[in-house]
Amino acid sequence: MLTSSNEESLHLHENEFKNILAAHQQWLRSEGKEGQQAHLDGVILRGANLKGVNLQRANLTLACLEGANLENADLQGCTLILASLKEANLTNARLRGADLNSCKLQAADLQGADLSAANLEWTDLSHANLYQTNLRGANLDNANLNDAKGLT
Repeated sequence: MLTSSNEESLHLHENEFKNILAAHQQWLRSEGKEGQQAHLDGVILRGANLKGVNLQRANLTLACLEGANLENADLQGCTLILASLKEANLTNARLRGADLNSCKLQAADLQGADLSAANLEWTDLSHANLYQTNLRGANLDNANLNDAKGLT
């Protein structure tokens, strides 16, 4: 299983997740004509290995991805409003144009990530690794950047 045992959380077995990913890839390739956009609202994927996953334009509102490995993941245009990515590995992840409003990214590793044009309003980036992170055009209004590393 890719989820916690909390009964109130969205339980998602590995096969279900693979099916959602496959349908999402089909949806992306067909420009929405086939397959289905991934709606993973509130899903618990704490500590999951999602290295290189393609979830462009997926909905991950309120998702828990704490400690997840999202290295080299493609999350462009994703909706991650109120999601928790505390201590997640987002090294070299592509988050261009993603909506991370009120997201929790405390101590996340965002080294080399592309957050250009992303909405980071009210996002907690305290203690995050932002070395070589592309923040061009990102909305950082009211973002918490306390003790973030790599800001110049």
